[in-house]
Amino acid sequence: MDADEPFLLTDEAITQTAQAWRNDHAGNPHRFLIGIAGIAGSGKSTLAERLVDEVNRLQPGAAAFIPMDGFHLRNAELIAQGWKPRKGAAFTYDSEAYVELLQRYRTRDSVGGYPVYCRIAHEPIPAEDEVTAQTQIIVTEGQYLLCPDLPWARLNDVLDECWWLDLAPETARGWLMKRDLAVGRSPEEAEAKYQRNDRLNTEMVLSARRTPDRVVRWPSVDEGD
Repeated sequence: MDADEPFLLTDEAITQTAQAWRNDHAGNPHRFLIGIAGIAGSGKSTLAERLVDEVNRLQPGAAAFIPMDGFHLRNAELIAQGWKPRKGAAFTYDSEAYVELLQRYRTRDSVGGYPVYCRIAHEPIPAEDEVTAQTQIIVTEGQYLLCPDLPWARLNDVLDECWWLDLAPETARGWLMKRDLAVGRSPEEAEAKYQRNDRLNTEMVLSARRTPDRVVRWPSVDEGD
């Protein structure tokens, strides 16, 4: 498919994609790695989880979801650097460790843990989930997967495909505001957070990115991550 032609993420399309992955990559000498890039609030983690769940419904344990959020720097380091208000910006991740872990898990006989982000403690949890010998497909997602700067640019050689989840910034902003309100922020606090951080990250992501292998869109605007 032409990368400029948006692919609609209907339920049927997600199911068919998962089936194709399972059928096409079972015998690969390396694992199939797929990345989902997009601005904050576009529904990246929602899409990644749905794809992984669908693959695992067809073949339990065949797919793993490694989110970029597991590679947030710890809050103590962010505070020490004065970066806590910008948490979620590209420089607030251990990007080298993220790229290296994905590179390592391309090899089918490489197994082990990977960190995930706890939204209760607001910290990464080391080695919380695992890539096993049964894992054939790894899905990852994050804002900076198509960033042209190093070390992010090395993902071009690590990922077999990288998609761009296309969503209007104003729609994504609405989803982010809704999420912040749900965790107890006031409307004023949610707006301030968006303006000082999420808006800047969105502008950075949209200003420079490598060409994706596929552009995808939700068929309606009721998703979010």
